[in-house]
Amino acid sequence: MSEKPAPDDRCLLIRSKMAEGYQVSESAMKGLQHTITDWFPRAVYYDLTDDTAAVDIEMRRDYLSGKSLLAVIFRRSDSGEIKRAEYSADRLVGKSCPYYDMKKGSYAGNKDGFDCRLIYYSPTPLK
Repeated sequence: MSEKPAPDDRCLLIRSKMAEGYQVSESAMKGLQHTITDWFPRAVYYDLTDDTAAVDIEMRRDYLSGKSLLAVIFRRSDSGEIKRAEYSADRLVGKSCPYYDMKKGSYAGNKDGFDCRLIYYSPTPLK
């Protein structure tokens, strides 16, 4: 069960889906889900702008390396695009962020083909 966020926590909506035609095994899918809920929020924190409210992730294969790739669109609260970036899923593992509070996140369901998660960042480093 997730903890209640503090009023000054920063909330970020993470929407993720598999790219059309991209298939992975059940164990690989569990690994990607763990990457999105644990490592991705830590790595992406330093790429957020002040007006980033959401990120859309499309998971696909990087044809050069054969590894999973997260193609990300950073969005404002009005759904306008801020920027795009790509993250190799295996390079996210081990990233740290003293502001990410994994205990406060929650799964928000599936909407329009995206799995939606709310994650929270503390305004000060966690102990």
